[in-house]
Amino acid sequence: MIHNIEDEYRKIIIFGYAAVGKKLYERLKHENAEDNIVFCDNSSTKQGEHDGIKVISLQEAVAKYGKSKFIVASLRHSKQMEQQLLDAGIPKEQIITELPGDIVGEELAKEQKLRLVPLDSIHIEVNINKDCNLKCKGCDHFAPIAEADALELDVFERDMKRLADVMAGHIHRIILLGGEPLLNKNLLEYVKIAREYMPRTEIFIATNGTLLGKMGEEFWCVLRSATVGLMVTKYPVKLDYDGLKKFAEGNGIVWEYIGSSESGRTLWHFPLDLSGSQDAMESFIHCANANACHTLERGKLYTCSIAPNIEAFNNFYGKNLPLTVDDGIDIHMAHSAKEVLEFLAKPINFCRYCNVKGRTYDHPWEISKQDIKEWT
Repeated sequence: MIHNIEDEYRKIIIFGYAAVGKKLYERLKHENAEDNIVFCDNSSTKQGEHDGIKVISLQEAVAKYGKSKFIVASLRHSKQMEQQLLDAGIPKEQIITELPGDIVGEELAKEQKLRLVPLDSIHIEVNINKDCNLKCKGCDHFAPIAEADALELDVFERDMKRLADVMAGHIHRIILLGGEPLLNKNLLEYVKIAREYMPRTEIFIATNGTLLGKMGEEFWCVLRSATVGLMVTKYPVKLDYDGLKKFAEGNGIVWEYIGSSESGRTLWHFPLDLSGSQDAMESFIHCANANACHTLERGKLYTCSIAPNIEAFNNFYGKNLPLTVDDGIDIHMAHSAKEVLEFLAKPINFCRYCNVKGRTYDHPWEISKQDIKEWT
């Protein structure tokens, strides 16, 4: 598939500087001259030089090497990335999306194995409110059908204090999110509390950015003094994200784009199995959220974001997908960080209700119609 493709083109462009792309690079080095291989990536945080490998932007790659073959190196976002290349003027015949099966298999197997390994350091997401102003179709936090449920400040402070006591040194990042956290009138109080109890931990607010232009001087001052950054999902809406980024960074605020959204947000379909007939272990090891999107919900830590938010789905559609007491670990009852981290690396009962193998990716962004099929 990738043999001798340099015969016709001057360069081979690997689009995606991540695990799959790096493995592909190592293989290509043995088949082609190393200086014929170029990495490009949409993420500004990945651009630059890493271990002697230069990573350029997609725009630069298209401008310099538009006659080259582009290999899309992604396990889940190849559809979106291929469309970005087409939109940039790269002909379809110059785009390779089919990757070597052994590389894909090895990377998937590695992911699955690591999900069952307790992590030494985790990031924790805290929903400070459940409602959102964008209401994206199929949101895995169920924001389009959730009520405006703001997390009580005293509960948040109690949880932050306990995390600081039991998880000291094992949390590298706290993310305040929703819903849309900028809708929460007490947002800055959560920021201050989090920083008080987590003085050396990265703290970020995850936002769609649409309300940033309405934030007053106090907002920017508190974020700057507390060294709290912004994690922004870039949606296909009429919003000057670049201008907002420049303004935030000019105020001393770290700005990060979430995942692949820097090039435009697409949607995922994460179907639930209402019968609960999925194999919990199979669901867990194949789920990209498992032992990754660690969510704190009123004193309990969950291995993912779907389980602790299922109440909104149940209430809106009159369903009863059960969230049992054993699906989360009570941080106030846990005796050690080891106990917490080991719990997060195991399937939970709720995994039976996620049809992980039925998930699909990179759908065009839409507003929710509140149709149950968005989640089933």
